[in-house]
Amino acid sequence: TVLHLPSLHCGITSMPNDTSNVAQLRSYLNHKARIKVSDGRIFIGLFVCTDKDKNTILAHAEEYRGDEQRLVGLVMIPGKHLLKMDIEDLDASDQYM
Repeated sequence: TVLHLPSLHCGITSMPNDTSNVAQLRSYLNHKARIKVSDGRIFIGLFVCTDKDKNTILAHAEEYRGDEQRLVGLVMIPGKHLLKMDIEDLDASDQYM
């Protein structure tokens, strides 16, 4: 099945016609996320928004490339470059894998 996200607005917790997949995705909003992109970089930040094309926005994000780390703030990751997205356990360490 195709996950269609026509009205996933930032900060809204539920909509009357949400499928279970969309409701699950909404439950991840404002949680810490780790995203791996196609060039090997990893972004860790607050998951604030996505769309039907998997374009994803993280706030307060940090970028990791090899041993380098830098604060990038608000970042939009194009869905075509997103390889993997994990929602982190809030009790877990701040270090990435």
